[in-house]
Amino acid sequence: MYGFIRSAIVPILLRYPDKDAGGSGMGRLLYYVEGQFSLDTDPTIRTWLWMFLGFVVLRLLLSPFIRAGLLHELHQERKGERGLFFFPGMKLYGFPVFIFSLIEWVLGLLPLYWLAPKMYGLFLSSFLNYSLLLHLVPYVLAWLIYIFIVRLFLLYMQFGYTSGTGMFSSLFICLKSLIPAIGISIILGAAGLVLLLVCGVTGIYCPGLPALLIRQLSSLPSTLFKMWGISAQYHLWRSKAFPQ
Repeated sequence: MYGFIRSAIVPILLRYPDKDAGGSGMGRLLYYVEGQFSLDTDPTIRTWLWMFLGFVVLRLLLSPFIRAGLLHELHQERKGERGLFFFPGMKLYGFPVFIFSLIEWVLGLLPLYWLAPKMYGLFLSSFLNYSLLLHLVPYVLAWLIYIFIVRLFLLYMQFGYTSGTGMFSSLFICLKSLIPAIGISIILGAAGLVLLLVCGVTGIYCPGLPALLIRQLSSLPSTLFKMWGISAQYHLWRSKAFPQ
């Protein structure tokens, strides 16, 4: 796998006209133009893009079913049941949770209809002046906050749907408990950010096989943090929906 990825990435990186290697802003712009042209003419690049798109689609399709199994497991634990409920949960709630995910993707991409033209113009200008990339920060930050809020609201609605207590009552619980819910996300998000920084620093100072190994090994704690985040939000929701 390492050699497979390396055979595609390294030749592209070697052609990049970096400033420290004597490259100029015009050279970087021509590099971008060449890349645009290659997307239309080079079958190898299109093959790589289709493979990448296939992996992304596969992950997007599997994630809702995994979440459905986890939610069903949590519901059964709340009821005091014992056993393996993950796979029955995937079968029972996989498609409804997939619909929730589809709504999340649509709502998440919707602002790009207005943001993308502005961001694209700034991105093109940044090839000649890197400082212009700072102008992208407010747009990206606002978009990420919007996506976070949408995901949080829909997650609580999934709690309500899969438990049978109602989607909108669970949404109301989320609104009432918004500060603790955001706090949970910030704490676990910070842990995920530290993990991401470790991978990034390793990629800068120990590029090659060590960085790839650490990146692959980081998938397990990253997944655990995500599951922990869903479980923590669920227990917050449960404390409000089923007070002792």
